[in-house]
Amino acid sequence: MSAAEPTAQVVAQAIDWRVRLASGLAPVEDLEACQHWRGLHPSHEQAWQRLAVFDGRLGAMPPPRASQALRYRDRRTVLKGLVLLLGGTALAGGTGLGLRGTPWLAEQRTATGERRRLQLPDGGWLQMNSGSALDLTFDSQQRRIRLLAGEVMIQTGKQGTERPFWVDTPMGRLQALGTGFSVRVTEDSVLLAVEEGAVAVSPSALSHATAVIHAGEQARFDRQAVFASQPLDRDALAWREGYLVVRQWPLARLCGELGRYRPGVLRCDPAVADLLISGVFPVDEPDRALAALGRSLPVRARYLTRWFVTLEPAPA
Repeated sequence: MSAAEPTAQVVAQAIDWRVRLASGLAPVEDLEACQHWRGLHPSHEQAWQRLAVFDGRLGAMPPPRASQALRYRDRRTVLKGLVLLLGGTALAGGTGLGLRGTPWLAEQRTATGERRRLQLPDGGWLQMNSGSALDLTFDSQQRRIRLLAGEVMIQTGKQGTERPFWVDTPMGRLQALGTGFSVRVTEDSVLLAVEEGAVAVSPSALSHATAVIHAGEQARFDRQAVFASQPLDRDALAWREGYLVVRQWPLARLCGELGRYRPGVLRCDPAVADLLISGVFPVDEPDRALAALGRSLPVRARYLTRWFVTLEPAPA
C-alpha cells in the first residue's frame, strides 16, 4: 500500500466526518476541523475524495431510495458498505462579449439542487453549482466558457496554454491567467473569486481589462465597472463539497441561499428574518437543513405544499 492509500482507520475517520457534516447540525468549527484533518496527510484527502464520489452516486439514486439511504444513521452503514464493495482499506479504485445562447438552450445545464463536475479538453475541469448553464468552445484558436447563469468553479489545464482561456458572462469577460477560480452570476452583477493565479476582468461596456484579481482575492463587477477587491471568502466556496457555511447570517439570507438548492418557493417570514444563525448545512438536502433550524432558533418550516415553504415563528 502506498503512503497515500487510506488505511481502515482513515476510512472510518473520513466516514465520521462526512456523516457529521451532512447531519445539518454541524457548527462552523466542525468544518474547519475537518479541513485541518484532510490536510494532515495525503491519505486523508484520498479517502475524503473517494467517498465524495460515492456521495455523487447516492445523489443519482431515485429519490425514495436516496432519501432512505441518506438518513443520519443509515448513511454510516451505506458508506461502510462502500469500503467492502470497493476493496476494503484502499477504497480501490467566441465572438465579442454578447452571449448568443440562453440558459434553456445551453450545452450544459444543472437542475435545481444538482451539482456536476466536467473534464475540460485542456486537462482542466470545472464544477457547476445548482441552477447553472454554460456553453463550451475549445478549438485551435481559443478555450472559451460562456456562463449564462449560475455558478462554476474552474481549474484551467496545462494543455494548449498558448490559446487564451476566456469566460464570458452577461456582465463582461474574464481571462484566466493560469489559475483556479469561481464565477457566480447574479441578477445585477458577477462575483469572481480567485484561489490560484490571477484573472483579468473586462466589463462589457469597456473595450479593455480594467482590473486583475489575484489569488486570495475576490471582486464583484457589472457592465460598467469592477468594484474594489476584497479578501477571498473561502466559506462561499464550500458548495463544492456540498455544504453551506454560515457565520452569523440573518435567517433571511440563509433562506435565500438554501432556496437555490431546492425546487419551488422558500420564503422567510419578516418576523424571523433578522434572527442570526451559524452552522454548516448540507446543500444536497435542504429540507434536512430546514428541519435543523428549529433546533437552534424559535422557528419552524411550514409546508403549504412540497413546493411552497415558509420559515415562520414556532408556536409558543
